Amino acid sequence: MNAEQGEKDGQYGHWPVLFLLSLATAIELIDGTALNISLPTIASDFNINLGTASWIPMVYFLTISCLLLPFAKVIEKTGTRKILFAGLLLFTVSSYFCAISGRIELLIFFRFLQATGGAMMAAAVPAQVAIGFTPETRGRALGIIMGAGGFGLAAGPAIGGYITHFISWHWIFYINIPIGIIGMALTYFCLKPYSPAERSNGFDYSGLVFMSLFMVSFLFLLTKGSEYGWSSPETIITAAVSILALVIFIIQEKRSKDPILDMSIFLSWAFLLSTAFLLVFEIVLGGIELILPFYLEKVLEFTPDISGLYMLIPPMIMIIAGPAGGFLSDYEGNRMVCSISALIGTIAFVIFLISLTSPGMIIYMVIALILFGMAIGAVASSGASRIIEHSPKGLEITGSAISNLVFYIGMSLGTAIYTLILQSGMASTTVNSGGISINDVSAYVFSSAMPYIYIFSIVLMAAALLFALLVPDKKRAAEAGNSTER
Repeated sequence: MNAEQGEKDGQYGHWPVLFLLSLATAIELIDGTALNISLPTIASDFNINLGTASWIPMVYFLTISCLLLPFAKVIEKTGTRKILFAGLLLFTVSSYFCAISGRIELLIFFRFLQATGGAMMAAAVPAQVAIGFTPETRGRALGIIMGAGGFGLAAGPAIGGYITHFISWHWIFYINIPIGIIGMALTYFCLKPYSPAERSNGFDYSGLVFMSLFMVSFLFLLTKGSEYGWSSPETIITAAVSILALVIFIIQEKRSKDPILDMSIFLSWAFLLSTAFLLVFEIVLGGIELILPFYLEKVLEFTPDISGLYMLIPPMIMIIAGPAGGFLSDYEGNRMVCSISALIGTIAFVIFLISLTSPGMIIYMVIALILFGMAIGAVASSGASRIIEHSPKGLEITGSAISNLVFYIGMSLGTAIYTLILQSGMASTTVNSGGISINDVSAYVFSSAMPYIYIFSIVLMAAALLFALLVPDKKRAAEAGNSTER
């Protein structure tokens, strides 16, 4: 069924459907950002170390990273209604079990199930927009849905902070239940089942297994390597499994007739560098969103509600910087916007570093958070646009999917890498910091590791600046070539 037929049947173009898609997008992002503020409290309640605590957000983004493309393939066979309903159902039920989990292992497991539902929603929303709205209304629909996503990112830290401080972190999950029920009702009554006109010939199950095995083993290696010891049998075996899974995945994707990921897209150096640029930003975002709440509450002794207000600064700035970056890129090109954003990001972390030893540290930190929000916001549109712009001809849809996937992969990697850096930094002050409960880590030990976090972020931002400068805008390069020929 195409978009015009969908609107004629009255099932796609109406406000209830747009509200449904916006709701699904917002609930997924709110849950991802609200929980980070409560991580210090959760880690304290369960008496766990930072490496274990990092798996609570990481398993969420990791699962969506692994399942987003496969569920997009499934939608080609079943349509969006079944997948969206199933995603909302799984997300809602698992939210309840997350809330009542009495052991950290159960919380992480049900967080995995919740993320599986989130991956279904993340795959279904853009697919529904593509088939459910005409080209004339699609842009407005996407704008409203992205606005809901921006609200989710902005409101998440404040919501999480206030719920954790005044009620309990368990209610971050409980509030998903009525929202999920509303979403399921809208899905059932507003979306009609349909059979896609074209069905995929097969599904690359082997690719899914080896991609998931690689990502899980690699992230486990980063977060637990320092705890087990880098020369321990567990670490060596995990590293071997990770490398082997990656090699087999690449081979499988090259052989598959219907691969999850067309590997030939990475043969373009411009596409590769554009993807690396955006990935670097998402890694930094994922790492800072994990570490900074611990710093605010553990070192500065802020309550969760106050920490939430500080963490609200970057997403609020992003709401303003995003459209501004998109407007500027239309006139000056994505290369300039991406380069300026990377430079601003570098300056932001230099200021973060200065704030550690400055008497006016709070003022410096606020300035750094504002600059970081400006950099991330401007990159949100121009960075993704650049990936699509430099996708090889005929692979633009794959490039678009990868630009969406980079967010979840980057958040997963950022959580793991920054956990490793923080644990290594604390190890320079105390022995076996990776296995120590967060309750037993002093403010001094934690703060001694923060310079490593900020210096590493400066290096990443400088690398992003280099990536941005190396790749010219495709349109401007073509215009320059034409003028030379004349």
